[in-house]
Amino acid sequence: MSDSCSCRSRTRHLRGPAQSWICCSSQAPRITRRWFLSRSGSRYGRSPRAASSSRCSRGRHRLLSTRPRPCGWSQWSRRRTRPRGTRHQSAPRIRPWLWQLSREDTRMALMVHDLAAVQARVLSRVETRLAEQLALRERTRLRVEDQQWVYELVGQAVGEEQLSNPAAAHDDWELMWRSVFAAVTPLGPLAEHLADPDVEEVRINGTESCFVFRDGRRIAVPPPFADEAGLVELVHWYTDGAAGARLDRASPMVTMTLPEGSRLHAALSPPARPMTVTIRRHPPARFPDLNALERSGFLPAALIPLLQAAVAGRLNLLVAGGAGAGKTTFMRVLSRLFGKDERIVTIEDQAELHLWRELPDCVSLEGRPANIEGKGAITIQMLVHEALRMSPDRIVIGEVRGGEALDLLDAMNTGHPGSICTLHADSPRETLPRLVRLAMRNPQAPRAEVVRAEVVSTVDLILFVGFARVGADCRRSRRLLSIGCIAGADGDRPVVNELIGLGGDGCWHRAGSLTAMSDRARSRLGQVADVERLLDGFDA
Repeated sequence: MSDSCSCRSRTRHLRGPAQSWICCSSQAPRITRRWFLSRSGSRYGRSPRAASSSRCSRGRHRLLSTRPRPCGWSQWSRRRTRPRGTRHQSAPRIRPWLWQLSREDTRMALMVHDLAAVQARVLSRVETRLAEQLALRERTRLRVEDQQWVYELVGQAVGEEQLSNPAAAHDDWELMWRSVFAAVTPLGPLAEHLADPDVEEVRINGTESCFVFRDGRRIAVPPPFADEAGLVELVHWYTDGAAGARLDRASPMVTMTLPEGSRLHAALSPPARPMTVTIRRHPPARFPDLNALERSGFLPAALIPLLQAAVAGRLNLLVAGGAGAGKTTFMRVLSRLFGKDERIVTIEDQAELHLWRELPDCVSLEGRPANIEGKGAITIQMLVHEALRMSPDRIVIGEVRGGEALDLLDAMNTGHPGSICTLHADSPRETLPRLVRLAMRNPQAPRAEVVRAEVVSTVDLILFVGFARVGADCRRSRRLLSIGCIAGADGDRPVVNELIGLGGDGCWHRAGSLTAMSDRARSRLGQVADVERLLDGFDA
């Protein structure tokens, strides 16, 4: 037996465990044909075990030409071969020589064309079809609402090419799909990060640096654009057609809400150096409920009954913390506990909650900046007054930043209990004094003593969120740091009693009793739960 075959080029032979000889070209990694030498006793392709136990009646080796297939190549062909000397019309599918070749070699053996050339053809086809479709419209530029249409168009072109080149790996086609989509839209390489559901924020500092945030961790990635012109084109793509949003020398900074709910802020150079673009994402489906937050380590499971009772009992909740600590995400999860028969009105400067998509009777109010003439601004304080005319059961304010704090306190005390708002604060101790200072910015605010007394009588629970170092690697993660209740005032400063706190060991501990809560808050909790047993899951 000679270890050779009828290949036209010099070949190397690999001897398999079943005494089968496989020859593969050592000169060209991308080949379109393979030759398989089998010791099978019939004209069927057999597995190595079957081949080792059978003998050819003529004592000869049969030469079978095969062509790689994209799927099903793990099954042995049951197709009868043609007589010797004739060419196969349809090549049988055989098991690849995985016992001799590495995974990368096998993948290269299955590739039948240069994927770069295929991608170039797909890109050209997509650009041609885009030009034809845009020529039929009044506005020949792509708009942000065209993303889904362009994505489907790219998928159609990739699918057509895949039919004629089925041997490439599935991951290659997925990569080609994303690459072509990024090439025909202003997103560019940024599309890969925005398609990742785990990405929370993207910060682009011109062409100098780019950072992606996942689970509170900052990850440095290559800048997506080679010059600031690409960044400007990206922002113009988003602002094109958006009401009140523009970016030019007359208006060098812009903040807007993207169609999918993300928040975009951009600043030209100058005044910013370099030009910066920040995209803050709030994926609603990432944490659908309190159990999902518990699995992520944000809060303990023993705290869930207290939070559920606080929402069902219509306690007024204040979610406080630093920037990016998870206030909006936490408030969105708490808002999903609202009753289906309740009317909810949300008020935000930039829409991030999107509760109107989930709750049956929910209205979302969004502020608006003034135009270039300084007119047409809609403030949060104006929206609070409008919300009171909509007969809401609860009012949710995305973030209290100014004099609207006084209007919210009035609403909580006049028939709208169970409301929730967020507030920027550095510590639980500074939360209520900051709320008092914000309420004093209202032109109609009374004396500070009156405002302080109203805060003490209105807010029931303070939920403070922030970052903590956890784990063996001291990774910085978002956590619910403490829960406190208001126990009155000490002079000109409200007194907050901590109920639950995160200790230095990374575990939550009980720090106080619910008896420190006001009589009104305990009464409301008692209507929906056993107050004495709500904190039994914690160590005293």
